[in-house]
This record gives sequence, C-alpha cells and structure tokens, in this order.
Amino acid sequence: MKSLSEIIDRILILLCVLLAGGSLSFGQEDISGTAPSDSILPAKTKLYTIQIAASRDFIEPRYFNDKLGIQEDIRYFQKDGWFKYIIGSYKTNKEATAVLSTLAFPAFVTWYSDIEVSPRQVPGLADSSDMEGDSAIVRVDSPALAVPDSIRKEQYMARIREADSAFYSARDLVLARSLYYEAVLLDPVKNYPKDQILEIDRQISETNPTPLIKRLPVAIYAILFFVVLMILVLSFVLSLRTRRRRIDRKRQQLKDEYQDSITEFLFTETDTVPDSLLKQDTPVKKQILIDEIMQLYTNLAGEIAEKLRKLYLDAGLDNESVRKARSPQWHIRAKGFRELAEMNVQTVTDEIEKCLNCPNEILRMEAQLAMIRLNTQDPFIFLDKLKQPFTSWEQLHVYEIIQRYQIATPDFSRWLDSPNESIIIFSVRMIRAFRQESAFPKLSPLLQHSSYEIREETYITLGELGNPEALDLLKDRFRHEGETGKIEILKAIGKIPDDSNIEFLKGVLEPRSDLSLEAAEALVQIDSFGMKGIDNMLSSSDEDMQAIARHILDNKIHR
Repeated sequence: MKSLSEIIDRILILLCVLLAGGSLSFGQEDISGTAPSDSILPAKTKLYTIQIAASRDFIEPRYFNDKLGIQEDIRYFQKDGWFKYIIGSYKTNKEATAVLSTLAFPAFVTWYSDIEVSPRQVPGLADSSDMEGDSAIVRVDSPALAVPDSIRKEQYMARIREADSAFYSARDLVLARSLYYEAVLLDPVKNYPKDQILEIDRQISETNPTPLIKRLPVAIYAILFFVVLMILVLSFVLSLRTRRRRIDRKRQQLKDEYQDSITEFLFTETDTVPDSLLKQDTPVKKQILIDEIMQLYTNLAGEIAEKLRKLYLDAGLDNESVRKARSPQWHIRAKGFRELAEMNVQTVTDEIEKCLNCPNEILRMEAQLAMIRLNTQDPFIFLDKLKQPFTSWEQLHVYEIIQRYQIATPDFSRWLDSPNESIIIFSVRMIRAFRQESAFPKLSPLLQHSSYEIREETYITLGELGNPEALDLLKDRFRHEGETGKIEILKAIGKIPDDSNIEFLKGVLEPRSDLSLEAAEALVQIDSFGMKGIDNMLSSSDEDMQAIARHILDNKIHR
C-alpha cells in the first residue's frame, strides 16, 4: 500500500497550475522554466517538509535535482509571490530534522496547513516562529526561459498595468521604472515600456538634476584645472613682483639717504660719524651701506679714503663682513672675502687661506685675491700652497689686481720648479710681463720640460726678453719640436735678430715647407739681410720663393 506522502505527491501533480516564470542562478547557469500544473502540493493535513529554495520566478524543479544532487522528487508551492521548493513529507518535526541534518546544502524544516485549495490557490507556510534551519531563498531578476507565450503575455500585461498605475496614479517613478523594466524583459520587442523608461529617466533627471561638475567631460576638467593653476601662478608672480618693487623702492630710498649722509661726513671737517650711519639694525641695511662705502672707496684715495675706512670700522661693518666670510654659502663667503680685502681687515686670514684649494673656482679666486691684498709681507705666498689648477682666468685677475693696486712683484723664478704646472706657466708669463731678465738661467731648463704648454710659454718669453744667449738653445731645440713648436721657436728667433741666425733660417727657408714664411719673416728682421735679401728672393727662379718675398715686402710696406 502506498504511503500517505506518495498519495499527496500525486494529488499535488494533478492540482498544480503555473502562475509565473523566472530564473534562478546558481553559479553561471540559467535554470528558468515553466511551472507545470501538476506539481503543487495539496493541503490535506499538517505535514512537515524541508524547504531547499525559494524564488520570485518559477524554476524547473529538475534543476535542483541536478545542481544539488537530490534523488527524490522536488515539489513546490506558491505563497506571497514566492515559489517555494520542498522535498520529503514527514509526520513529525523530529523526522524532518533528522533528514535535514544529513543534507550537504542550506535548507530548513517547515510545514503546510490542512486547507482546501483551488488550482490557483496553494498552501501557505507556517509563521516564521515555527521554521527551523537557515533559509536558502534566492532572488534573481533575469528573464525566464522556455515560458509559454500565453503566460509571458499575461505576465507582460500585468506588469504594464502595475507600472502604469505606479507611474500615473501613485507617481512612484522608481517603482514604475522597475516594473516597466520587468515588462521589457518579458517582451523585448515592445517599445512602449522602453519609451516609458526613457520618460521616467527624463523626469527623474529634471527633478534631481546632475551637478554640473559631473556632467562636464574630462577635457573641460583639464581646462578648468589649468585655468585655475594659471591664475594661481599669475597671482603668485604678481605678488612676488609687487613685493620686489616694494623692496627695490625701499632699498633705493636707503641708498639715497646713505649717499647724502656719507657725502656730508666726507666733506665736513669733523671726524664724528653721523648716528644715521652708525645705527643699522638689519643685515639688509648694513649691506646697502657696505656697498655704498665700497663703491666710493674703490675710486678714492688719500684722506677721503681713510675717512671711508674709518666709517666702515666705526659702524661695525667689518663684523658683518667677517660673518659673511664664515658663512657656509660660498657666494656669501666670497663677498665677505672681497669686502675684507678691500678694506684691509686681516681678522680672518686663516679662514681665507683655507679656501685657497677649495673646489669652487670663484671662491678660490676670491681667496687668492684677498691673500694678495692682505698679506703685505709676502703677497704671493699663496702660490706655495696652491694645489688646485691655477686657471688662466684666475691668473688674469691676479695680474689685473697687481696693476690696479701697484702690488710689489716678487721674483717669479721662485716658482719655476713648482710641482703645479699651472703655477710654472703663470710664473713664466709674469717674468715676461714684468721683463725679469734675471730669471733667464732658470728659464733655460724649461726648454726640456715634458709639458708643451710650458715649453711654448718659455719660447715666447725668451723671445720677448731678447737675450742673445737664448739663440743657441732655441736652435738646438728646433729639431726636437713638432711643427707648432718650431713656429714658436722661429718667432722667438725673429725677435732676437742676429747675423748668426741667417744660415740657420736659410736652412729652414730652402726646403719650401710650411715654416718658410716664418723663417723669411725672421730673416727680414736681420739688418744685414734686409731688402737685399728680399731682392734676391724676388729674382729667384723659384715661384714659391718669389711669393714669400712679395708677402714679406707687402707686410713691411703696411707696417
């Protein structure tokens, strides 16, 4: 005899009627279907069962058989718009709970009441207080598959009626849009719900307009950003420019005041320094006053220059220069060195000496010039301590300061054996500039020096000094030099005209090499050769020699 649950199952299959369609997704599968009319549970007695899932839309029960691995039949009933899927039928809660504990997926025990139902009216669940376990209800909004056209049309019309009611009567735009969207899913061909959705979106946008900043494209954001940035930068630049103008006006005002006060102080018989020049309470004011004093002191001498120095010391400006000379910033330190050297303040000579070999060329040069000014006993002693290259720029400034301040020049042959080649070059140049002929014995060994630059400077210096004793040394060195060195030797020999040079120069002239022109120039400087030698060259059958003679003659005419 068949059990009560099997009888109930067969009755449910005969009474079940499908009301709605839909889909439920476990993972990525689409498991929608059409609710058959023969799978709804009858409600004869109070029985316990296990609910495994629930959905707003109908799902084919066989899906759960495949997905959850359930072997027994899966039944369903409908309540409050939900399709609820159950398995088993038990007389007691205990029996149902025992089966529930063996399941490997979420489910709970529920029961249905003993109520007579029609095919469209299905039994209801018990109150939540009678339920046990965890719910596995899942809501999915994707459209149903394989739903009969009649049912789909009925569902579509129901959604349209509900949506129209929500839109035109209740003015619930959000609900109406949702219902129209469900209608589109049921019948994608219809345009009416799509048009209604567009109209609802328009009305919503008018009611709650999107902020302007959200509607602007990215390009507009970029333009606005750069415009704002440009305004900020422009404002910053203008503020700096305004501030600079204000500072310049203030500085000019102070300069005018100081110039008037200094002029009054210099051209009065009193030695008392005005209070307006003594009370300088900021570094800026002190620097302006120092600059004014330095500018005047450089161009003045005698008693007025001494009064300016007295003003510098009495105003305590030497302390400001010392502070700068000890600054960690090289440009400030260089400025301090220059001020102290100009005003002959020997307070920080040790600090200046430390910078003689610093890597910074400008600071090193300022230290060198300061040592020359401040060390009156031996102004060029810094050459003994200089290890860095003594650049041509530094040498030029040293020569200029010697000339300007009439610094006593030492015997520069003292440094001809320096380990620093740049100092040797400087010494040779100074011997030539100040015509220190007594240095000739120490210059001669430099003709054999390994540095061509030193040899070149020595050739030029020997020629400028004009010592005939150098001729034999130069001639002997000629065959050892390259073409550039030979040209310098010929120029030096040409500056020491002597009859003994004629045969040597002719020997250079005859092969008609690139040195011929220099040799001819040197020959012309010798009186015994003179114009007679040029005439002989012009009458020569050698066209190259004639060209050289014409060149030399042309140079003599235009000298």
